[in-house]
Amino acid sequence: MNDWYRDVSRRRFLQVSAVAGAAVALGGVAAACTTGASKKTGTFNWMTWSDHYYDTQLDEIKKAADIGTNISELADNAEGFAKLKEVTGQLDMLSGDALWVPKNFDEGLVEAFDINSLAVSKQLYSIAREFEIWTKPAGYLGYPFGWSPIQIAYNPKFVSPAPDSWEVLLDPKYKGRIVVENQPVEVVAYMAKLAGIKDPYNMTDAELAQAKEALLRLKPNILKFAQQNTDTVAALVSEEAWLATSNLGAEDRVKDAGGSDVVTFIPKEGTIGWMDAEMIVKGGKNHDLIMPFLELAEQKEYIAENFIRYGRPLFNEGAYKILVDKGEQERADRYLYNKPETVLTMTLKGPGVSTDAAIRVFNEVFGA
Repeated sequence: MNDWYRDVSRRRFLQVSAVAGAAVALGGVAAACTTGASKKTGTFNWMTWSDHYYDTQLDEIKKAADIGTNISELADNAEGFAKLKEVTGQLDMLSGDALWVPKNFDEGLVEAFDINSLAVSKQLYSIAREFEIWTKPAGYLGYPFGWSPIQIAYNPKFVSPAPDSWEVLLDPKYKGRIVVENQPVEVVAYMAKLAGIKDPYNMTDAELAQAKEALLRLKPNILKFAQQNTDTVAALVSEEAWLATSNLGAEDRVKDAGGSDVVTFIPKEGTIGWMDAEMIVKGGKNHDLIMPFLELAEQKEYIAENFIRYGRPLFNEGAYKILVDKGEQERADRYLYNKPETVLTMTLKGPGVSTDAAIRVFNEVFGA
């Protein structure tokens, strides 16, 4: 853990939070032992992004509650959707963004649940329990986790003048110096934003052609497509990458990992945003482990530490109060942790009528 954090006060914060998290986990299990659900033990299958957990957290939950996790790496929402359709009940929990959550529900792949039946949900900002896109008569579609607009991070040692547009990703002087996360639908959407296309998930053939033209200009500049945002941070730290798409928090993550100062901006043409959640798979073989796991894994102490590690805002208001108490309010406020209503202003990730065509266009440019 300390390899990532040079700042002594932050290391101390993480150590204190880890101890508190263990206490919460143990206390939560003790309280839950009065119910039948708490007696469920075993290992469940979870497809998720690498910033939705950290090893110490999972180890503590395993020790305290005997609930283990078998994690599959998730890069792209379309990938997760396709995988879940393929394996059905072999997965038990799936992470997903914004409008992909109701898509999974409408396809009969995940189930709604009573979010208020989880005591830990009281720690969430109230808005996070009431998002219209995640509300169905049968219940809520996912346990809210985090959110961020997509921005561009760059190293000012190598990038000048200071950019303000998606156009910088196409500049030939940055050949082989750009990292973008491996999310084909979103990469096409970024190029659509550059082209001035209003709805990047519901494009006409002519609009897709515009996006493809931008992709062809982007191609020589790509160093790699990062599987996880931790890979993006590593590339910026090593200075292999001079520019990258990123979430909120990139500046501190790169600096804390020993890298140079980076600068971030939201392109003037507009951007894409995400808000993600944990979905309970319908018919998962280890279904009964999910609610007890969420009750422990989403505790505010764990979520506060997750923010320090990974930087983007999260929906747990209790964790924000811990951050304030531990002297991290400036960092949290700088990354809009206390303004979850911002998600209501974003163009959210999701499937649309041109999703399949966008994937096809991406593959035509970059190879399947």
